[in-house]
Amino acid sequence: MPPAFFLPPTVVVDCGASRTAVAVLRRGKPGICLREFAVEFHRATPGGADDWLGHTRRSLLALRPRIETTGPAVLVLPAHLLLAKFIRTPRVSSVQREKIVRFEATQNIPYELADVVWDSTVVGQHDAGFEVMLAAAKLDAVESLCDAAQAAGFEPQVVLPSPLASLAGYRLATAAAAQSTLVLNLGARSTTLLLVGPGRFVARTLSLGGNGVTQQIAANQDCDLAEAEAIKLSGRCSDLIADARETLATRLAQEIARSVLHFRRQGGLEHPSRVYLTGGGARLAGLDEALAAKLKVPVDRLGALGSVEVAGELAHAVAGHDLILGDVIGAASMQLRPGQPALNLLPPRRRSQVNLRRRQPWLMVAAALAVAALVPPVVQLHRVAAEAQRKTAAIERELIPFRERAARSQANLHQLETLKRDAVRLQAVHDRRAGWLNLLADLQDRLVRVEDVWLEKLSVQPATAGESVKLIVSGRMLDRTNPLSKVSPETFHRVKTLLASIVESPFVARVESERFDNSQPGILQFDFVLVADPQRPL
Repeated sequence: MPPAFFLPPTVVVDCGASRTAVAVLRRGKPGICLREFAVEFHRATPGGADDWLGHTRRSLLALRPRIETTGPAVLVLPAHLLLAKFIRTPRVSSVQREKIVRFEATQNIPYELADVVWDSTVVGQHDAGFEVMLAAAKLDAVESLCDAAQAAGFEPQVVLPSPLASLAGYRLATAAAAQSTLVLNLGARSTTLLLVGPGRFVARTLSLGGNGVTQQIAANQDCDLAEAEAIKLSGRCSDLIADARETLATRLAQEIARSVLHFRRQGGLEHPSRVYLTGGGARLAGLDEALAAKLKVPVDRLGALGSVEVAGELAHAVAGHDLILGDVIGAASMQLRPGQPALNLLPPRRRSQVNLRRRQPWLMVAAALAVAALVPPVVQLHRVAAEAQRKTAAIERELIPFRERAARSQANLHQLETLKRDAVRLQAVHDRRAGWLNLLADLQDRLVRVEDVWLEKLSVQPATAGESVKLIVSGRMLDRTNPLSKVSPETFHRVKTLLASIVESPFVARVESERFDNSQPGILQFDFVLVADPQRPL
């Protein structure tokens, strides 16, 4: 066997109901290595009301620039596009068995064979003969999916049913079990049920998916599916999510009981001793415990990443996607580790093109020579790139504390500037408030010293911006020596002295517009405008 590096990588495109994932895997010394991975999520609606093909086409176009490896790709066909049947054939020659399978296909596929693409594979043996899996999908649907993949730059070479990918992923992730095991691949729109026994398996697709939880939340919260999905992922409305989880677990338990009973009657498989959950719907918190309580058997989540080696730079990218990688890794293992049940739903036209390319060995020789010529620079490029990435990552790790410190310093400086502005503003308010109190106290003191004088009016004269504050002041002075006649010159002198005293106040710049009225016997009325000192703002 040639070194692992020279083996061609396997590009897998998983076209799920609510996501499109692309991965590149290669055979390594310890096993299978995941080299590249990218995923795009989109909304799925049970019943097929959404534009699944349109979403998938756009996702493929978005994913292509994120994948460096090119070449033939394995397309994993979602369960909602697939029809799977399990039939039995007697122990006859392969030619006779093909005739029997074709006859069974005409009986079990509810469409004309010309309108579908179908294939079969032996999945087990029994005393009387073989158990055969018959898989079919509408030809126009598969053609459209292949066209979308090819338009995005992925050349379909194998179209693999998702149940076989799930089976291969399960067998890669777990050791061969001596007892029957149930594998549930929970998608957004449908669920694939696999009952796996020693050397054989059966499968069934349920029109029940994890998106039912989203629909139940949307119905109860009176919101659209996008908002309901956000609620489910955020963990809000825990009681509502618990109710939806209980509903999903109940329906799954009922379907599992019905399916297992049917499988045991038809195929003689034993009741499962353990259940594994995989797929995007299995990420729902608490679903394994709820299902285990209803089925009375252990229920575990089937993680796929533990069975493969993940390239160091992908560790962050695949975090949180363990449960949705089962079909991708399973499909790759079928290509990198032959000997497992496999079939190909590639349309006949495309299969002829693939076979034609395989019949041109000189192209393969030329490609091998070209690859061999590029191996040294590619190896060097990979080494240089890996070293550059390592050094860049080390520098970035060293810079993280400095960047955090600079961000904190910038935030503190900004907060300090804000506090300074607030302090200036508060000090100005305090100064004005104290200015009024000091001015009034000073006036009161000066009036007390003069005696027999009071103020009747004190108002602020409207002023334009930039001018000093002006106060309109009106008051009266009592002339006790002449209570019944006009006030004496001494009273005028006292008022003049009062105004002069007010001018001497540290809060007053000047006094202007003085007016006196002695028409009332024994009382001198006076009016003036007090101009405040601008150095002591009011």
